[in-house]
Amino acid sequence: MSEPTKSQTNERAESTEAYFRFSRLDIMQAYTLKKEITGAWFYKDDSTDFFIGLVPLEERFFDELNDYVIRQQINYDACDLLVKAKSTNAPLTEISIPYAVNKMLKYIDCKITVAIE
Repeated sequence: MSEPTKSQTNERAESTEAYFRFSRLDIMQAYTLKKEITGAWFYKDDSTDFFIGLVPLEERFFDELNDYVIRQQINYDACDLLVKAKSTNAPLTEISIPYAVNKMLKYIDCKITVAIE
């Protein structure tokens, strides 16, 4: 049985994206993230001295993410699973979380943040 597509899992949202987000990286951790995990990127948090790192939440990155968290000694309170949904019809009253979020929680148990645009 194959996984449902975006349109099957979330008919009320235009698009739903999920990311693994690191909220307190130093500059070396940020560049290491980008180098070690394909598709990862980062930006400077202007309100702090930290960098925010993002990795698309895809199963092919799970082992690399887990290894990175262990090697860099990232605390679980310094990361989350970010789910972003864009609404086609306001107001958005319900979204379906992508399956990758549930699967990732089996690797790294961190909080979930939902952003609705």
